[in-house]
Amino acid sequence: MLLAVVVAAAADGSPLRTPALLLDGASFRPELALTESARTRGLMSRTQAPADGMLFVFPDATAGGFWMKDTLVPLTIVFFDSAGVRVRKLSMTPCRRDPCAVYLPGRAYRFALELRSSDTRAGRRIGPPAALRRLVGRAS
Repeated sequence: MLLAVVVAAAADGSPLRTPALLLDGASFRPELALTESARTRGLMSRTQAPADGMLFVFPDATAGGFWMKDTLVPLTIVFFDSAGVRVRKLSMTPCRRDPCAVYLPGRAYRFALELRSSDTRAGRRIGPPAALRRLVGRAS
């Protein structure tokens, strides 16, 4: 019997292997934005956000904002510190023309999770810590 294994690749060539993560204690598998290119592109031009959202992972803590230029769907963004604890949660609206609003957390964060605006999860904590450390190690 022949067993074929297919591994998908991201636009930058890195494998798309989402580790088992928890959001408020429940399993979820968001798409990952581990590179500067992926973080810049985010969910732009998509007509629907992924069911478990997109997790932006930064190699170092940052305080920069997000904007919705060329993003077609409303989103909720949840910023988390390096321990996976929520820093701030904001609603974001699509923007097709400048000037676009910049959504700032007001504090340093290490992870940002963009979810569908209709998502009802509280988004208080992500983890487990070991999985978050591995993601940070892969971020560039």
